Amino acid sequence: MEEGAKVIRDLRMQQGISVRKLAELANVNYVFLSKVERGLESPGEDLIKRLAEVLNYKEDVNKLIASFGKIPNEIKQIILDDPNFITEIPAFYKMIKSRRDS
Repeated sequence: MEEGAKVIRDLRMQQGISVRKLAELANVNYVFLSKVERGLESPGEDLIKRLAEVLNYKEDVNKLIASFGKIPNEIKQIILDDPNFITEIPAFYKMIKSRRDS
């Protein structure tokens, strides 16, 4: 099961919401949502954002999108706006990681 699927399922269960009710609130078919929670289907970014809103997801929604193995559109746009930026990402990541580890 993808990490994102587990997050959605855990939040739903913690709040005592049924799959059918969450599907209704997020405007998605409950069978599809059930498959998402089991890692059998992959939701689009818009659905992930709706689920995050309905479930009061407290972290950065881009993190949730990435946990489904997707690159958030916001990040894609940054790369498309400056294609050379992608070559700088590994160095940027190493710098941020070393600051966190200090």
